[in-house]
Amino acid sequence: MRILLDENLPESLAHPLRECGHHVDTINSLRLKGLDNGTLYRHVAQNYDVCSTKDAGFAHNVRQMQEASTVTLLRVALPQQPVKPFVTTFLEHFHQTDWQKYSNGSDWP
Repeated sequence: MRILLDENLPESLAHPLRECGHHVDTINSLRLKGLDNGTLYRHVAQNYDVCSTKDAGFAHNVRQMQEASTVTLLRVALPQQPVKPFVTTFLEHFHQTDWQKYSNGSDWP
């Protein structure tokens, strides 16, 4: 799976996802921090299968779009916690997810 992590998610998520065989980029590693969400979604994220964010407004705007997309944007709805337990919880849910159940702009998990 090709995954893009928004700038509001910990960079430390990328390495364990890569170890599972996924192609993972982050907004920070691509040096796109501060790029407006519309540009990010329409141009950058199209190279990915999933784009994960904690930005509820971003997810809401994507749900309202009528245009077709190859990427599924998901709002990570896990509770806020320190980075290490957040990454552990994220990965536990990630491995249990049936990705076909989620549509563009959905809350995950």
